[in-house]
Amino acid sequence: MLDGWEDKGAKAVCTVTYVEDCNSEPIIFQGITDGDIVFPRGPRDFGWDPIFQPKGYNLTYAELPKDEKNKISHRYRALAKMTEYFVNKKE
Repeated sequence: MLDGWEDKGAKAVCTVTYVEDCNSEPIIFQGITDGDIVFPRGPRDFGWDPIFQPKGYNLTYAELPKDEKNKISHRYRALAKMTEYFVNKKE
């Protein structure tokens, strides 16, 4: 699909929003993983994981062991920011 484009760069983005109550402003936590779109590799059982290769890796999300993927994923990064917010809020 991207044969006509030289740049195959991509960003996996996860946005999580938290609202304390109906009178408060939403707090947005965003996780981003930079990567490239590649020819599908690995199991095709979860969305676009077979075509997303994170920067610095020679494996796609689908090919990475789950524990490794979870350390670098856009979802992990968004939830880590949210966790940090709540940990710091308690202090």
